[in-house]
Amino acid sequence: MNIKVLGAAGGEAPGQHLTGFLIDEEILLDAGTVGAQLKLGQQRKIKHVLLTHAHLDHVHALPFLLDNLIGHVEGPVHIYGHSKVLEALHQHIFNNQIWPDFSVLPVAENPIMKFQPLTSGQSFALGQYTVEPVSVKHSFAAFAYIIHGQNGCVIFSGDTAPVDNLWQKVKALEHIRAIFIECSFSNRQQETAKITNHLCTSDVAKEIAKTGREADLSVYLYHVKPAYVSEVATEAQALNPMRVKITKSGDEFTF
Repeated sequence: MNIKVLGAAGGEAPGQHLTGFLIDEEILLDAGTVGAQLKLGQQRKIKHVLLTHAHLDHVHALPFLLDNLIGHVEGPVHIYGHSKVLEALHQHIFNNQIWPDFSVLPVAENPIMKFQPLTSGQSFALGQYTVEPVSVKHSFAAFAYIIHGQNGCVIFSGDTAPVDNLWQKVKALEHIRAIFIECSFSNRQQETAKITNHLCTSDVAKEIAKTGREADLSVYLYHVKPAYVSEVATEAQALNPMRVKITKSGDEFTF
């Protein structure tokens, strides 16, 4: 599994790009950043988009991606997510007011975009992988994703408050190659993290501890708000300097 980090920030600032992970050139996990990092030819290889939730920083680039693809690739591009997330996208973005309804373009029989609603705990095949969506706690319907491949599995938390169900699943897994977990705020903003259903640095330590195997895990923090990057970086060093790292745009991993 090859993962290219197109963006890993929880906001925009110079050098800070919104969340987007490209997996094996064909699968996009969240669509905060796409076109700013990929050439048109690279964008045309994307066949699947996994959305953790509907917040703007995770779907911002999706309308522009589809605009670049229509007329240049055979559709559809499959957009996966919670049914409420897909409904929100259709109602509020792809509504022919904010942006064209790509679920019926260029023709309804062969659109460039096809919504694929998912159910928490129900795994599905995606190419050579098996993907399991897991409900997490956020201000609107949200999924984490566990992606299983031949060489092990990778977990993406999506935006979430502290939860138990995800980490109970992780606790039972074998061959975990990496956990990408959100860490939006430094400890100084712990109350803000709580109110907004996000994690701060100390929350991350508590969440990973729920697996009972924190010493065996490679943990990558993402979705850090630009104003708190330096603070989170300092605090992360105290968690486990060999294993816990902040992910940034341009990073690439092979598992």
